[in-house]
Amino acid sequence: MSAKDKNINIIQYLSRGVREILEKVKPDKLFDLEEIRLRANKPLIIQNYSEEWFVDSLGNLTKNIRDAFIVKREEILSTLEIMSKNSIYAFQEDIKNGFISLSGGHRVGISGKVITDSGKVVNIKEFSSLNIRISKEVRGCSFKILKYIFNENKQVLNTLIVSPPQCGKTTILRDLSRVLSDGAIDKGIKGMKVGLIDERSEIAACYKGIPQFDLGIRTDVLDACPKSEGMLLMVRSMSPQVIITDEIGNKGDKESIIAILNAGIKLIATAHGYNISELKSRQEVLSMINEKVFERYIVLSNTQGPGTMEEVIDGSNMKVLYKREYAGITRV
Repeated sequence: MSAKDKNINIIQYLSRGVREILEKVKPDKLFDLEEIRLRANKPLIIQNYSEEWFVDSLGNLTKNIRDAFIVKREEILSTLEIMSKNSIYAFQEDIKNGFISLSGGHRVGISGKVITDSGKVVNIKEFSSLNIRISKEVRGCSFKILKYIFNENKQVLNTLIVSPPQCGKTTILRDLSRVLSDGAIDKGIKGMKVGLIDERSEIAACYKGIPQFDLGIRTDVLDACPKSEGMLLMVRSMSPQVIITDEIGNKGDKESIIAILNAGIKLIATAHGYNISELKSRQEVLSMINEKVFERYIVLSNTQGPGTMEEVIDGSNMKVLYKREYAGITRV
């Protein structure tokens, strides 16, 4: 599905008032759209990876907040009713986790009044804002890092991709899953069994159990499964050669990672951060760095668009293998 079709697909889920406004926006202005923000009694905002705009009632994009269309609370409730096919209760399990997933791979973050029981979130109601994140599948976006995650024998290296939010790490993981699973004859990559642990339902974007993206023919997915349990469950049930997961660093992740590596399974994961130094401030990740759990570190940014590769570091000796050039100056 093209970016244009993806945008048309998401607009159908919006309340009538918001939908009619966005349908007036010139299609080229929505081409690289990443988010639509609906906040009660606040301006309608759309955003790509580098910039945001207010939208007025005629569908014009503006930086002047006084011209912006103001979203009413009723628009938020109406949008959720459309998304849930008038059965918000049926989505309660997802809503209590702060998001719902839609057909096409789109993901909708939710905020409002949180209901707890014994310290655990059991529901969210009185919805006050929605963050509609438009899914993207960029085939081939992982090619730039492929040569760094294989050794000379074409074996996968345990790799940690480090990136701040909205820098393309999830999109790259998605494409890596496809490439490793299907194989790439022209790059000397033989297809392998991939186990994807998708704790936040973002990589595969499963809808009613079916991944909304092409993850490859040999990929098995554990959707909405905690990483630490999911990695071990995948080993027991599906005998993967490579496990892919997102945003490690929580308590218990290290123990599971060590267990799967000891079983001879390779790992490709991501972690939030702007650089390796920032990772060292988190004890769970720092201990894995010190113990040389990862053989490669790849740092991303969005300096030249999402997925910009800033540097690659050899995990065995922390030697810099690559640094991006900028302003005509080589950083290596």
